[in-house]
Amino acid sequence: MAVVFLAIWTVILQAGFSKTMHITMNDKIISLIDFSRKNLTTMPDVLHNSTTDLYLQENHLHVVPAWSFRKSRILKNVDLSDNRIRFIEHGAFDGLNELTILNLRSNLLTSNSLDENIFQGLISLQDLFIHKNYFHDNYTFFQTVISRVKSLVKLKIDLSRQNQIDKCLCNLSNLQDLEIFEVPGLTLSDNLFQNLNCLKIETLWISSVLSLAPNTFISFPNLKTLRIAINTGYAMDDVISNIFNALKIFKGRNMTELSITGNPHRNGFVLGHPHFAILENICLQKLNLVDDSILGVKFNPFFRYGLKENCLEELNLSDNLLFNIKDGYIFAFCAFKHLKIISIPYEVVRDNRVKRSDQNDVSCSFCIPKTLEQFDLHSHVKLYTRRRISNMTIINGSNLKVLNMANITFRNCNGTINGADNLEYFDMSGFNCKVLGVNLLSNFPKLITLIAKDANLGIGLNALQNTSEFLEMNLDLQHMDLMNNNLKTLPDDLFCHPFRNKLSIILDRNYLQSLPNFLTKPNTIERISLKYNRFSCLSENDMAMLNIIKPSSVFLGRNPIECSCNTLRFLKWVQHSGLISDVDEIECVLQTGTFATLSKFLQNLKIFEISCQTKLWVTLASCITSVTILALLFGIIYYRYRFAFEYFFLRIKLKLRHYQPLLEDFSHDAFISYSHKDISWVKTLYDILQSKGISLCLYHKDFKVGMPIAECIMEAINSSRKVVFVITEDFLESSWGTYEIEMTRMHAFREGRESMVVVILRDDIEKDKLPKALKEIWFKVVCIVWPSDPDAPYNSEEKFYEKLCITLADGRKRINNDNNSNEIV
Repeated sequence: MAVVFLAIWTVILQAGFSKTMHITMNDKIISLIDFSRKNLTTMPDVLHNSTTDLYLQENHLHVVPAWSFRKSRILKNVDLSDNRIRFIEHGAFDGLNELTILNLRSNLLTSNSLDENIFQGLISLQDLFIHKNYFHDNYTFFQTVISRVKSLVKLKIDLSRQNQIDKCLCNLSNLQDLEIFEVPGLTLSDNLFQNLNCLKIETLWISSVLSLAPNTFISFPNLKTLRIAINTGYAMDDVISNIFNALKIFKGRNMTELSITGNPHRNGFVLGHPHFAILENICLQKLNLVDDSILGVKFNPFFRYGLKENCLEELNLSDNLLFNIKDGYIFAFCAFKHLKIISIPYEVVRDNRVKRSDQNDVSCSFCIPKTLEQFDLHSHVKLYTRRRISNMTIINGSNLKVLNMANITFRNCNGTINGADNLEYFDMSGFNCKVLGVNLLSNFPKLITLIAKDANLGIGLNALQNTSEFLEMNLDLQHMDLMNNNLKTLPDDLFCHPFRNKLSIILDRNYLQSLPNFLTKPNTIERISLKYNRFSCLSENDMAMLNIIKPSSVFLGRNPIECSCNTLRFLKWVQHSGLISDVDEIECVLQTGTFATLSKFLQNLKIFEISCQTKLWVTLASCITSVTILALLFGIIYYRYRFAFEYFFLRIKLKLRHYQPLLEDFSHDAFISYSHKDISWVKTLYDILQSKGISLCLYHKDFKVGMPIAECIMEAINSSRKVVFVITEDFLESSWGTYEIEMTRMHAFREGRESMVVVILRDDIEKDKLPKALKEIWFKVVCIVWPSDPDAPYNSEEKFYEKLCITLADGRKRINNDNNSNEIV
């Protein structure tokens, strides 16, 4: 019955977990509908009057039909990018009076795809992204269509090689942000942009640049943000020089941002006087030279650039191949008066001015601008160094709040960082903290976020003698990321501090099987992420601790969670506590070895619990039955061979008493086994045999006082040459008689003395009535019958005693003969 129940339960589970989930729309408020990457080939008909954002990117749409959005008149954002749209029907966007963002990027649109009034009804449209299409067939018509959208503020378009920007775009009086995606092979100049001097363009983004003419930006008198992306594959060798020459037009202007990215490796250059001479004449707030193959920075030009009155607040030189030079420019940072953000590769910090305290430890200091708030030294790959963090001092670091040193793999972390008392964010990912100093973070009393991924803290933390001191000074912590640190356990007192705010802890990609200890008070932990660890379930202690702490969310995804009767207590806790936030993403292992989503499994938890109880009773019944059968079998075997067990137990017991068996000399010629009711006859037998020189052992005479009878019987059998059983009707009714026969049989078999048993049949007893043990050895027994028939020949008491004496003396003579033979030899 139980097996059938479990089979039905397995079918129910498999049916439940293979069911496809369908989303049904109802009348509730739905502000966002995301149908991206759904392999749609036609426009979906799911809009509601409350929908404001519709995402349809990365599908296979070919046509946008008329009145596609008739059910939602308050749409503000429609994304149709990365489809295969070839045609937009007349009236496709009718009724979208509140639409502000329309994205048609990366489709197959041409001028024939658009009606000239296709955007006419979009009176609120501000952002139009229509680049990476095929409008070069009639670029003038394409611009005319766009020029009708007078509300546009931001426009992204392609630029055809043989055309220029038309005057009709002057109708876009509100246009401020223009992004142009150029066809490769075109050198940009003012001829291309001269018709835009009628507009107040403030942001210009040019992609796929090969080269720039000096007068390229004359038509942008109001330009404040310029972003240039170089075509890495086709750029000219002097593209950087051309770009900087084109920047001379901005002399004396106030600009918000200048960004140049993508200079190929073959055009690697050193940032020096020609470049800073142009930059120092522009009041520039943000300079972004990311991934430009910069090989170095000249100290003196950079220092002069800093000393001259300038507006630079953010400098980003990330992803460049900066190498050490004799006059490392890191020391020029102090000359800048307004810098708030610096992002540079770590290589530029390694200079020759460090002071060595001894052969192994390096103490260093470097100066930063007093205004600096964010210092980013991180690298995308690990950079190995022999240095260790030892007394690193940051000069002018009182305003520094963010310090990113990720992937700077110091030799160990047994040191301190000084001079940044107001630091709030510290990224030490990639450090080699197998050797960890307890004071590493002690000078960051206002630290809020600690990122320490892949830093070998699994070794360093557990090696600390007093782990509680490691975070003792960081009571403002709110976020810790300890991902991928080879953590098998965490010290008990690491998090047991009265943190002032709720703490969020990420412990993903480690080897944890139980939770670390937290301060057991409510509202101390905000979030615990334990993804990619080795949890099959949470222990009773873990669940009890979480019930007290009550974090807002706990994540257990990608753990080998077990959905079985063994983890039923944990599964019930997950269902009732509501603390596990990613139950929809957790896959648990069923008892059948298959996987199931935990949320779906919990829907049938009641049925599963019943099956576990049934299985428990089946298992318990099976165990009881097995034990009963084993006990019965053992009882049968023991009863069948009880005398053999008894014999060996007695032998072991005697051996433990250091008893040594007789080898040749016996204490008695015979041990007489009889019924106590035959004592008178046995006494007469004893006296007659004794007078004839036969030594007999009788339990009435020879058994030791205080010694168990079984042991006395065993000793008597072992110390006697023969064992004589006086078989009478009373003897057959005696349990001790049967016991003595069994012991004698076992002893004779073990010692090879099969001829030691003598039977006196005193009463007329048939053989079938004899004890079973005696009948089994009857062919080896010497049987002497007491003369009960006076008429029988030679049947007298004298003849009986003669036979008995000869039998009892037989073994004695053989031994004497053997001894005499040995003496003759």
